[in-house]
Amino acid sequence: MPRGVLPTAEQVAEVKTKFLQKLKSEPPADAFLPEDLKRITDSDLWITKLLEAFDLDVEKTLTKLWENLAWRQSYGVYNINESNVNQEYLHEGSIYAHNKDKDGKPLLIISIKKHSKSKNADDLLRLVVYWIERIHRENNLERITIFMDMTGSGLGNMDIDFIKNIVNLFETKYPYVPNYILVHELPFLLNAAFKLVKTFLPAKALEILRVTTKKDVTEYVDKDNCLALWGGNDEYEYKFV
Repeated sequence: MPRGVLPTAEQVAEVKTKFLQKLKSEPPADAFLPEDLKRITDSDLWITKLLEAFDLDVEKTLTKLWENLAWRQSYGVYNINESNVNQEYLHEGSIYAHNKDKDGKPLLIISIKKHSKSKNADDLLRLVVYWIERIHRENNLERITIFMDMTGSGLGNMDIDFIKNIVNLFETKYPYVPNYILVHELPFLLNAAFKLVKTFLPAKALEILRVTTKKDVTEYVDKDNCLALWGGNDEYEYKFV
């Protein structure tokens, strides 16, 4: 997926310097996570990605970085692991990472057929965070393609609030992460609901949103990385590892 202009070394250095100055003069009440601070002092990657996400706006990047660090501390992102997420949701395969898209970016698969409104919204979001953080540990802050698999889903699976929560999570906490948002095999019955979803998507999300079917999904995910369910060659059945 083509991106905007990359930030200069000077812009990255400006964000880093201003951040470290603020950290010294106005330290937060709850100290930021040492792993996150190391990510800022030891590398330019995170700041570069944030600058890109915020159109090279140094002040906005600085503000958002600070907010992001505070959220990561309060949410305890490094403490989330396979033993303390909702076990039922983890093992049923409604949200999981598997394979890559044509750009080599990991797929985060959300199986809407396995969703119901009765599920705990906070537990679901925590599971999404678990997978994003796990992918990032394994792939060094790589972009992710969000694959919303609508195959076989119906009105009972459609949950606007759930989708809003996921969109909001990426927009506010991981703005540098989405590569594409692929909505696959959208049933005719859910067209109206999907139109509603599009009204609250931010402009940047609309730019990378694609609705795919078995006929054209290989434009974004090649045959070998497509599940058999999507018309591909991969016979994989989800089992948590």
